[in-house]
Amino acid sequence: MKVAAIQAEPAWWDLKAGVVKCISLIKEAASNGAELVGFPESFIPGYPMAIWAQPFNPAFLARFQKNCLSVKSDDFKEILAATKEAGIWVVLGFSELDGGSMYASQVIIDSEGVVVLHRRKLKATGQERTVWGDAPADSLQSAVKGPRGVTIGGLNCWEHLQPLLRFHHYSLGVQVHIASWPYCDSAADGAPPQFSSDAQILQSKFVALEGQMFVISSTSILSRENAELCGVKGTGVWEMPMGGGFAAIYAPDGSQLTPTVPPDQEIILYADIDLDATKMAKLVADPVGHYSRPDLLSLNVNARPSPLVSYNGAGDHTLLGRIAQ
Repeated sequence: MKVAAIQAEPAWWDLKAGVVKCISLIKEAASNGAELVGFPESFIPGYPMAIWAQPFNPAFLARFQKNCLSVKSDDFKEILAATKEAGIWVVLGFSELDGGSMYASQVIIDSEGVVVLHRRKLKATGQERTVWGDAPADSLQSAVKGPRGVTIGGLNCWEHLQPLLRFHHYSLGVQVHIASWPYCDSAADGAPPQFSSDAQILQSKFVALEGQMFVISSTSILSRENAELCGVKGTGVWEMPMGGGFAAIYAPDGSQLTPTVPPDQEIILYADIDLDATKMAKLVADPVGHYSRPDLLSLNVNARPSPLVSYNGAGDHTLLGRIAQ
């Protein structure tokens, strides 16, 4: 099975151009024989790194919001149609607009152009909470049966640092995982260690090793000429002078299957994967199987969605019916 990881620059704050670029990358990956391709976090309309670099900026955020992608829009339908035409499975990371709110979302689209999974980042990280809301309970479902019956799944960025979420994700039987990341510079170039590409690479490798699964790690990049447009020019590390990309594909033993490429290079990385490698890795340590002790340690999962509006007791059920419609 051939899989692909995207390392590319978004069409910053331009929804229409972002959809065009997304479709172009989908077609390119499919033309090179990939059956599954993973995209970075918030590839449409780009990751808003300015929230880490400057005070609350309503003007910037209003522009950002206007270019976020709604799953009910014609723009989204264009992506679905292109996916069907290409005959490839796609895991797309994007900033989702739903009413007046935004979320860091992922969708898994099958080769028929049908959304088979739509989830949101459970908890926005740090400054992201000024932009993105929390996910509903159904976003705990992070995996589906993919091409050839292979179980594929995805998480966004620092969801990989949530141990209980990782454990739950592994319990879904994921064999091929898509890790969607924004751009991050190296600690060697002055990035804070926990925010550096080095730290995110470590996380991607570790989840491959811990979950015994293949990991498609996809990242965006930032070119020097777009630093001002992205609101990070003159802010030091957030300017990402080296590009910030660190895409790769990892095996279930944590080894890297793709060459290390320059952090400012736009590229699609490919790997042919043998799913037997996941079985061999689990012979030694399966954390959700023989290498666990559920009698001593277990996870309680509350997957029941909480309604925004609910009525209890002897209320006006006619009103309730109208709301339900």
